[in-house]
Amino acid sequence: GSANLKNKTLVVTTILSNPYCMRKESAIPLSGNDQFEGYAVDLIHEISKSLGFNYKIQLVPDGSYGSLNKLTGEWNGMIRELLEQRADLAIADLTITFEREQAVDFTTPFMNLGVSILYRKGTPIESAEDLAKQTRIKYGALKGGSTAAFFRDSKISTYQRMWSFMESARPSVFTASNGEGVERVAKGKGSYAFLMESTSIEYVTERNCELTQVGGMLDTKSYGIATPPNSPYRTAINSVILKLQEEGKLHILKTKWWKEKRGGGKCR
Repeated sequence: GSANLKNKTLVVTTILSNPYCMRKESAIPLSGNDQFEGYAVDLIHEISKSLGFNYKIQLVPDGSYGSLNKLTGEWNGMIRELLEQRADLAIADLTITFEREQAVDFTTPFMNLGVSILYRKGTPIESAEDLAKQTRIKYGALKGGSTAAFFRDSKISTYQRMWSFMESARPSVFTASNGEGVERVAKGKGSYAFLMESTSIEYVTERNCELTQVGGMLDTKSYGIATPPNSPYRTAINSVILKLQEEGKLHILKTKWWKEKRGGGKCR
């Protein structure tokens, strides 16, 4: 059932990731929740205002989102924090997946996205099919991330072909971070395209005017707030997310952090 949240203090686990949760730039040392800002930080603020609870933001100690070790059956990251009851909520760019849904509960999504292509402006490439048809322009993804897994596990022949191409490419087309991938596209003068989540691509193209998203989304997924299994708070939080969605508040928050803050909106 739903629980009364009034004046309770909930522990929120999150992870540093632009523009969801970032360290606030400040000349003086900041403590507690004041250290952080971003979309996820504003989102928990809105939800807490609506339901009347307090909260304490804590960065996940191992710096991971949460994956299952198939051998030990143990989770790491934010998922583990919830399972071991060190946190009541996980709020981040945390993708709702089948595997994670087996372990924790998710709220209704607050953001939808999909894999897409980051490339330089003014080129004849218009889709994944165009990339797959040629070998001159190299393309890659974050090593070991969900985008790479999407290609690895795809049953669609175009994406299977792209995966073989990526796997066999030397030097490697995989990167250690999204930032490295973005830099490679920017410096590559059209010789490299990077596959990543559309939300991240939008963030980058607001700040680097030579880059653009090519084609649409190759899959669809969502970010949601995670709670421990059978959390009494999930139903109440669901209602607030739906309300924020319908009032256009989620859209306003996205515009704020993508287009207005921290160097956004300079590409027109």
